[in-house]
Amino acid sequence: MKKLLSLVLIASSILASSQEAYKVSIDLTKAKNDRLPVEIKLPSIEEEMVEYHLPKIVPGTYSISDFGRFVAEFKAFDKNGNLLESENISTNKWIIKDATKLDKITYWMEDSFDEFDGYGSNKLFEPGGMSIEAENNVYVMNTFGFVGYVDGYKFNPYTLTIIHDQEIQGATSLKKEAYSDTSDTYTAANYNFLADAPIMYSKPDIVSKKIAGADILVSVYSPNKVLSAADVMDNVDELMEAQAKYLGGELPVDRYAYLIYLFDSPTISGSYGALEHSYSSLYTLPEMDPERISQTVKDVAAHEFFHIVTPLNIHSEEIHNFNYIEPEMSQHLWLYEGVTEYASQHVQIKYDLYDMEDFLSEMRNKLNQQEQYNVDIPYTEFSANILEPKNERRYGDVYAGGALIAWCLDLTTIKSTNGQKDLQSVLRELSKQYGPMKAFKDEDLFGEIERITTPEVGDFLRTYVGGDEKLPYTEILGWAGIRYLSESDEKVITAGKFAPAVNENQEIYIADTGEMNDFGKDLGLKEGDILLEWNDNEVTIQSFQNIIQSFYSETEAGDKITVLVRREVKGKPKEVKLKAKARKVKSSQKHLLEVIENPSPEQQKIKAIWLGES
Repeated sequence: MKKLLSLVLIASSILASSQEAYKVSIDLTKAKNDRLPVEIKLPSIEEEMVEYHLPKIVPGTYSISDFGRFVAEFKAFDKNGNLLESENISTNKWIIKDATKLDKITYWMEDSFDEFDGYGSNKLFEPGGMSIEAENNVYVMNTFGFVGYVDGYKFNPYTLTIIHDQEIQGATSLKKEAYSDTSDTYTAANYNFLADAPIMYSKPDIVSKKIAGADILVSVYSPNKVLSAADVMDNVDELMEAQAKYLGGELPVDRYAYLIYLFDSPTISGSYGALEHSYSSLYTLPEMDPERISQTVKDVAAHEFFHIVTPLNIHSEEIHNFNYIEPEMSQHLWLYEGVTEYASQHVQIKYDLYDMEDFLSEMRNKLNQQEQYNVDIPYTEFSANILEPKNERRYGDVYAGGALIAWCLDLTTIKSTNGQKDLQSVLRELSKQYGPMKAFKDEDLFGEIERITTPEVGDFLRTYVGGDEKLPYTEILGWAGIRYLSESDEKVITAGKFAPAVNENQEIYIADTGEMNDFGKDLGLKEGDILLEWNDNEVTIQSFQNIIQSFYSETEAGDKITVLVRREVKGKPKEVKLKAKARKVKSSQKHLLEVIENPSPEQQKIKAIWLGES
């Protein structure tokens, strides 16, 4: 599962010398019962009563986090150490009285990766949470989860001191002001900059390298040493060189950090993925086959890194002036997530990291996902109301439908400008016009894009993004010599066409065999079977999707297939090995994409421009 996760640099920097700083201290050596103590020396307060806030929501997750629920034993003190009156008035807010005397606040922060009394049913997506593992000496620290701000003082600077054991090191994109063997002090111009930079402390597996003019850092925590930072750097090096070319020849940042935390047991959210930031991205991924996890990291990294374009350099006022307590959402998730996801695929085919078959397979998956999510309202309306329960459940379409919008927009731009511009060049122009410190108005974006392209591009945006008409895939993809078929019958390898589900023990089981095909019957799969192994590959909630996708792509008719299941036999659980030969079965295939064999000269021209071959 990959979330959009677009945490962006959202406020203009202020001079640290002009305002008093928050002084935050977190002592990792005092971790107790999956909690960490937080102490914050506050700037001078002018009001008699103030509110201390922790975020309800952060950019990029597009769902409610309520970090205040992870706080315990909140206390406020004056300069003499006397306790001041404070009250928790809502999940994420504390009122502090006699605030002109206020010197510091303290509290304990819970671990969001593990269950605790009072956690509730809303489990945090791990890349947007906090892990406190004193027993393993690893700490995943999303700063917005540990540290808040006094309302009205969000733009004061911050210093953050982390006290730690000698044997572990911190990795982050934050600038380090001072350090020793057991302490690091970081600085941030204001809360937005602090919240934009996660930190991971662990036994050091850190590699640094300069790529395309930027200092790139990779830090990996792998409990069973399945993956190393060097492995990741080898994978992202070529990718980032390609991304630099894609972005006009150089990377638009001076530094970037990949923080990668691997786990070897089910997660509390049941998901894995990453959350992007302006100068870093944080990954929580399952330990699996090294080759497979390296490709997973590469694919996810391709998406996350492109967020340095949007929303870092191109974003609306809603993002720029983000309200952590009562946020207003932008209309343009198709831009922040869809364009980013498309670029992560397009760069790999444009610079020969993918072949056309791989690219079309990825886009076909998105077509099928888009159909399942069934966003039946204009995309601008869907984005602006993403926090509504119905839309939040369909959030994944920003990666599917959003990427398809971007693909069609790219081809529309190429065709309507006669090859003079494409989506990449449009984004570069918008980045120059706006950049990190300037926001656009939501309602002005379509007009700005039309101004630098053509009326046809403006019509496309108003019709298919601002309106509810369906994208005409046959026509638009045909311009580049790609044939689109909405449905076709053919014989294909399948896994049996059973309906999988997840039980309370986070195991994959067969929930429904009502539409099971002949291959599933050959295997003898039954409702209630818990899948343990598929062709000797252990089935877990993290590995299942990759195992089945590999099965589809690598299996030939006649191959011997074995599936190990656990099922009830005479009232007792028993492991049963099922065997069958793979066979192709007739299946109705939706959303087929294929290259037209004899394209016209115009199709060849547009395809060449799209792939950078002209």
